[in-house]
Amino acid sequence: MARHSSGQSNFRLSKSLTIAVIAIVAIIALIVAWALNRSDNTTNQAAETTQECVSGELSLPIGGDSSAVASAVETFNASSPVTRDYCVTAEAVSGEQPAATYLFAGSRTDAASALAETGAVASSAEDSWPQVGSVAAGIAVAAGTDASNITLDQVSLPVATDSATAAAVALAMADTEEAAAAALAANQDTTMTGAESSPAFATIEGAELPEGYTFTAVDGASVPVWAIATNSNAEITEDQARAGADFAAADFESGAADPAALESVLVAAESAAPTTTTEAPAAPVAAAPAPSDTIINLDTSSNMDRVVSDSQESYHTVITRILADLARETGAQGNQVALNNYSSPLNPGVTKGWRANVSFPDQSAGENAAGAVVRLGTGGVPLTRASVVAATQIAKEGSPAGQPIRVVIVTSGSAGEYQDSSFLADLEAASASNISLHVVHVGPDAVDTVLQDFATSHGGTATQASTVDEINAALRAAFGL
Repeated sequence: MARHSSGQSNFRLSKSLTIAVIAIVAIIALIVAWALNRSDNTTNQAAETTQECVSGELSLPIGGDSSAVASAVETFNASSPVTRDYCVTAEAVSGEQPAATYLFAGSRTDAASALAETGAVASSAEDSWPQVGSVAAGIAVAAGTDASNITLDQVSLPVATDSATAAAVALAMADTEEAAAAALAANQDTTMTGAESSPAFATIEGAELPEGYTFTAVDGASVPVWAIATNSNAEITEDQARAGADFAAADFESGAADPAALESVLVAAESAAPTTTTEAPAAPVAAAPAPSDTIINLDTSSNMDRVVSDSQESYHTVITRILADLARETGAQGNQVALNNYSSPLNPGVTKGWRANVSFPDQSAGENAAGAVVRLGTGGVPLTRASVVAATQIAKEGSPAGQPIRVVIVTSGSAGEYQDSSFLADLEAASASNISLHVVHVGPDAVDTVLQDFATSHGGTATQASTVDEINAALRAAFGL
């Protein structure tokens, strides 16, 4: 039967169509809400980032041992560090460039010596420096030497300058800790400079090696890496110094190296080292004068190629010969002798104008310095002021218990743009009451009166020398001989 109309319009939707419309409206609402929420989050994140970095970006130079720096920089940057409203980006710099924080492998004492060579000053005490990693240690062998056949007694261990490296290699290669200690005791006075003349010597991965040498890692040998934040200076700003302290305090993996084990075997080696005893004198004798350790800071610029007025030899030839004799003479009296030389950088990529050739401690009775000084060449211009600050800092770091120490400076003048005020401030900071500077100026160029005035007003001396006899007398006086 047909369905009759009620006479009223029927606008109702079917039940299934109604449900579909509601679902579509709900989906659209969800999409709109998600888009609005995403926009708000993006805006908030951008605002937060902007707020964190209100001071902008800050580049943080990190220096030291290249084998340790690269991985630490990567780890630090991955944490998106912020210091004092700066977004910080650490970057590895070459060994010759100034850094806010340095990473050095070795013992803390080794690290302190390495820091002194940079001219930077640590912002915290040595015993507070954190271990931030480890590097592999091993042996460097000369061309034609089979590293697999090398035994510990054939390896030169630079205990005097790189004690932790020597200890790590000795422990890994020896059958017992006693054997390792005995090997270290036999090398107590060996420096890295001396070790590098051997067919095989202990070193770390990534270290610069003599020509013809290759590095082979020794299983189980690793050396701790220490982070040293430094004070601000002419090249490092206060903000970089603060960020450098944050870098040193970051959460790094310390690695496999065990500083306590290395220190333990070094102490055992010190006890095992042979000692010389003498019988007491029958009658009291006058006390010998206190020994005066010495660091030689030698100008090796092209100025030193000039001929000494009363001879046919160059200043360099005359002076290095005299210095070799004086190093042995003062060394024979029980004094340590270190050696730096300086000029403008001559090799590509090198920006530091000075180099440590023989470092403290040195128990060779001056032989290491005497042998090294006569092998030095010449070239470049004399960047005297920076080298004097570095040598003075090394003297302070290498002086045991405030013992008197001399910095003997041989100079032909001062080149470069080291302003008087900055130089004096840095030199004052590097110096100490037990350090005396003894300046010997040679050649016709202008005397650096600022340097000479500092030396004479702080317990040192300053003189000029033109002839062979004058040079000899001036250097002997500078050594206190």
